[in-house]
Amino acid sequence: MSDHSHENSQVDNPIAPSDGEAALRFEEYRSKDPFPDIPPALLNSADIYDYVAKTGMIHKFYQEKLKPASYEVNLLGRCIYWDEDGKKHDEDITEGKEFILRRNSIAFVTLEPMFRVPDYIALRFNLKITHVYRGILLGTGPLVDPGFSNRLSMPLHNLTTNDYTFRGGEPLIWMEFTKLSINER
Repeated sequence: MSDHSHENSQVDNPIAPSDGEAALRFEEYRSKDPFPDIPPALLNSADIYDYVAKTGMIHKFYQEKLKPASYEVNLLGRCIYWDEDGKKHDEDITEGKEFILRRNSIAFVTLEPMFRVPDYIALRFNLKITHVYRGILLGTGPLVDPGFSNRLSMPLHNLTTNDYTFRGGEPLIWMEFTKLSINER
């Protein structure tokens, strides 16, 4: 069991108020673990919060989207797809804007936050189960290696004969965070 205490972490360890501040925190803690007493394992919500706050790992971060061992991430940003005539579309899915994933098609969508993954953490993600039950398949991954610094984009496949509507800002995936075992190299 870790000696790491989370009783006052939200007060002592606030989330970065801007992307610039998150970038500065990431530069400081990219290779230096601020919580060496947390053992290598799947992180719980309190540890996820503390790492995000201290390292700037995710910006923009919403504490209410934490579950006991994962974090819900929204669809928001660039989307690329081809219509039935083969014409390429490149658009920005903004907050509340509808995007229709046509039947038997693929679209490349972007997640809202900027991710800056420290050298000692890896991310995994999966499509929200409601989308899976519709017949949507998430392509790529689902591993994000340590050192990744950007927004994430991924292919969504609609394997059904139905069109499905997504909205900018709605939850798309669940993400989990794993602290890596120590590598002396």
